[in-house]
Amino acid sequence: MNVLYLRIPNSEFLYEEKHVTNPIIQVAPAIFQIQVPVPFPLKTVQCYLVREENGWTMIDTGLQYEPAHQAWADAFQTLNIEPRALRQIIVTHAHPDHYGLAGHFQNLTGAPVYLLEHEIEIATFEWQADGERMDMLAQYFKRHGLASNIAASVYERQMQVLAMVQPQPVMSPLHEGATIAIGEEAYRIIWTPGHADGHIILQRADGLAFTGDLVLMKITPNIARWPGLARNPLGDYLASLDKVESLHITRALPGHRAIIQTWTARIAELRAHHAARLNECFNAARNCTAYQICLEVFPRLKSVDEMRLALLETLSHLEYLVAKGRMTRQEKRLAPDQEVVLYTARRAAD
Repeated sequence: MNVLYLRIPNSEFLYEEKHVTNPIIQVAPAIFQIQVPVPFPLKTVQCYLVREENGWTMIDTGLQYEPAHQAWADAFQTLNIEPRALRQIIVTHAHPDHYGLAGHFQNLTGAPVYLLEHEIEIATFEWQADGERMDMLAQYFKRHGLASNIAASVYERQMQVLAMVQPQPVMSPLHEGATIAIGEEAYRIIWTPGHADGHIILQRADGLAFTGDLVLMKITPNIARWPGLARNPLGDYLASLDKVESLHITRALPGHRAIIQTWTARIAELRAHHAARLNECFNAARNCTAYQICLEVFPRLKSVDEMRLALLETLSHLEYLVAKGRMTRQEKRLAPDQEVVLYTARRAAD
């Protein structure tokens, strides 16, 4: 197994490069799953190519990363696809591993790039090439208790990720409840916020669906409270699970891990997971910063990526409890230019 070092100023992020045994798998008639490497702990994102009478549809893209480009080159060669045969690119949500190569492939093929209308607004806000958004994130992490040196490493990592989603595509909107033709089938567009504010799944009449990162096997989708986005993403996510539970999805093609054929059972497991995580956060919140609570809930964090995602996940659970009236949030000024946010659970004895 090769060791891959990702270098940015004053930091070094270490990952093992995963060898993918079957990077191109036909998962249904005319539908091919492509395992695209990413420089994050999950190692790969699952993207899809759907063969049509006069071309192909791509669903999700990976990001600007040399092994990702090689994976796509291999897929195009294996499936005998000329770039101009790509008819459309559909992005389930604008997280970097799903969205990052959309602009590249649009420039290469001329294909339109589709996202939910709301997610287009978010992508424009999130991935400003000037890095202004990343400055906001650094301040946000410090407000929630992250030490300055760790916040600096998170900032550097976010700037590296920003480079991995350039160039930006020209985006065309999709709308909740509408249908879009993919291959020879019509797919209904279903808005499922939580993991991302503008996340969608695409379902066809026989129950097969492209489900992005809404429901995953073995792991739980990261539910993150980002500044400037949804105030209560965990509440949105749990509502999305309620929304899709009865959709009769028989075969879900996800963005990571195994194809899902036990849809409702997996949703029940995800609900139970978040109920347990909420209890952990509640019990840990005693006039603490989110970072202090995060370290108690996630005691074995190994990388900057794990740290930033764990802190954002902790915040989503804390803000859910605040919204439910089970927790208080208090801003405390430590110095003229330094403020932190403290969380305290509302216990029976309080």
